Amino acid sequence: MDDVDKIDLDDSMKHCLFYFEDAARSAAARPELTALQFQGHFATAWELRQELLVGESLLAWSGADVLHQCIEKLVSEARGLPKEAWQGSDAKELFHPAWSSVREAANQFLAARDAM
Repeated sequence: MDDVDKIDLDDSMKHCLFYFEDAARSAAARPELTALQFQGHFATAWELRQELLVGESLLAWSGADVLHQCIEKLVSEARGLPKEAWQGSDAKELFHPAWSSVREAANQFLAARDAM
């Protein structure tokens, strides 16, 4: 891999981290705020879960080493959500109790990110 490819990969991963951070902010918010942010879209919980799962690609990137543990925890919590917390037909799924562990992991990630 030459330097041009590495720069492109690093830039790409920085963008991924940016969007993952945005998803973490949504996940950390109260469910009613998240539903508003997504404008009550019927697949809000599914969409947010998918955005958090994309963070898995960050685990292989050396630029996220400091945040690795927090990213891994947040991705794991999102992956572990039961289907009834994300596979339905409205934003009410965000109120499922299983989202509380995702919110906690998102807040931990954001605190670590802010401490950098």
